Amino acid sequence: MEELNKVHENLSKLKNVRIVHLPPCTVAASHYVGENPEENAGNQVLEFVKNTDLYSIKPDARVFGFNHPNPSQDRPVYGYEVWITIPADLVVPAPLTKKHFAGGLYAAHMIVMGNFNEWDWLAKWVTVDNPKYEANHLNDGGECMHGLLEEHLNWLYYTNLGWPESAEHQLDLLYPIKLRPNS
Repeated sequence: MEELNKVHENLSKLKNVRIVHLPPCTVAASHYVGENPEENAGNQVLEFVKNTDLYSIKPDARVFGFNHPNPSQDRPVYGYEVWITIPADLVVPAPLTKKHFAGGLYAAHMIVMGNFNEWDWLAKWVTVDNPKYEANHLNDGGECMHGLLEEHLNWLYYTNLGWPESAEHQLDLLYPIKLRPNS
């Protein structure tokens, strides 16, 4: 049994964490609380992308999302917020809002859609398994995942160029970090 526990521990230890800097940017934000919040917030962004022809204006747009608010035992209904990067001068119609994201340093780990259990692995890497970095949580009381983000890789392409969304849909889990003192 001890051998099996060691194998499990080794398999759940991340070995491919990347350190990335997300630059400051302007985003169009969609926020939805209720049934299927990821889908509903995403559909609002998709409509915005099509109405503004954002792919032609900003083909390098990136898409991020996070729970807002997080689900809990006291609050089983939760929300999700989706951001898409936009030119700073682009008009953002309601119900979307324009926001400025300050950027920052993140530990990044890619998953295939659905493998959200790997958030725990990334959190362990940030808080226990590395000597150089530590968590740099947003002080939001957990309302917005403490600043953790999910980047939906290639979203703009499969929504605008007919790429098939498939089991290979990938996300980067992004955990805000900073250098440990004396690193």
